[in-house]
Amino acid sequence: MLFISQSKPTSLSWLRLVAISLLSCAGLAVANDAPSRWGDVEPSSDAGGHISGKISHRLADRSVLLSPFGETNPLANVKGVPTAGGTTAASKLITYHGGPVMPTVSKIVVIWYGNWNQSNGSDTPAGQQLIRDALYGLSVTPDGSFTNYSGITTGRSSSLGLFTQTGGQSVNQISSATLTEFSQAESKTYGSKKLTDSKVLALVKAFAGKPDPNAIYLVLSASDIEETSGFLTQYCGWHSYSTVSGVAMKYGFIGNPNRSLSACAAQTVSPNANPAVDAMISVIAHELAEAATDPKLNAWYNKNGDENADMCAWTFGSALTQESNTSYSNVTLPKPGGGTRRYLLQRALAPSNSKCYINATGSVQ
Repeated sequence: MLFISQSKPTSLSWLRLVAISLLSCAGLAVANDAPSRWGDVEPSSDAGGHISGKISHRLADRSVLLSPFGETNPLANVKGVPTAGGTTAASKLITYHGGPVMPTVSKIVVIWYGNWNQSNGSDTPAGQQLIRDALYGLSVTPDGSFTNYSGITTGRSSSLGLFTQTGGQSVNQISSATLTEFSQAESKTYGSKKLTDSKVLALVKAFAGKPDPNAIYLVLSASDIEETSGFLTQYCGWHSYSTVSGVAMKYGFIGNPNRSLSACAAQTVSPNANPAVDAMISVIAHELAEAATDPKLNAWYNKNGDENADMCAWTFGSALTQESNTSYSNVTLPKPGGGTRRYLLQRALAPSNSKCYINATGSVQ
């Protein structure tokens, strides 16, 4: 790995159903010109800094809302075996709507916002390393010794189909072994402990340098940072895009859910002994798959406006393994320095049949 040191909430469902009626799939010949669910208007923020043109990862099915940014925030236990999910095709199939996909992911740019050197056992340098390892593992072509999770989306070593665009190019990566990192302490410039959607975009613009159309930019916030449009109360993360200097930059937000773990985690004991960061990794994998297959919100989604990972959210498949610490995992991915890590990741959708899988090799559901 090269290091350079430096969704969907239910509240959007009505918007998607209205907006999707604006979209006509007929006659779309040029991928870059397809309208999104919000018509031809690029996502923009309102007076409160809220961006409606974003796709959010909905809260956990078993979430218990606890006013996470109040003065007292007891964590709710999330117990039991993670949900396997069904094995039949989705009732509303995923289809192509004419927009571009991301055939190449040149790099992942991570912007760590807030204090990631806390004593809470989650916002820590070790927690950051877990995320780095996962981003690398999601980028590597399988060699048979680990789970072919990315292959569900990229079509590697599987017969699950390809997420293609007009002209024939298809998604070949959802992550990259090239990682560029920046750290930004909480700052009044960005709203201190209260980020808005527009401030997330401002962070991306501040650290992007020359915009890269093939990069995915991720703002990852510490657990004491609130994202005011609904983190932990409406969603666990989101992705969108913005045109900067003529380049459509793909970016997203994922926060550390340690203040209200049940909202965005499937278990309170995790394979890497950091339940909140392990939960972040599952959301990150979800957002990367969606950014690659629907980067401008006008490519792959179903008639409800759900993208590929949305259609499998909070299901973890039949390949669950109970670890020695009683947590569950379903995916093995390589680390950049050798060895592997185990994770619990939500399943991904195959374009060929709109079914959810956890391993493209052998088509494991």
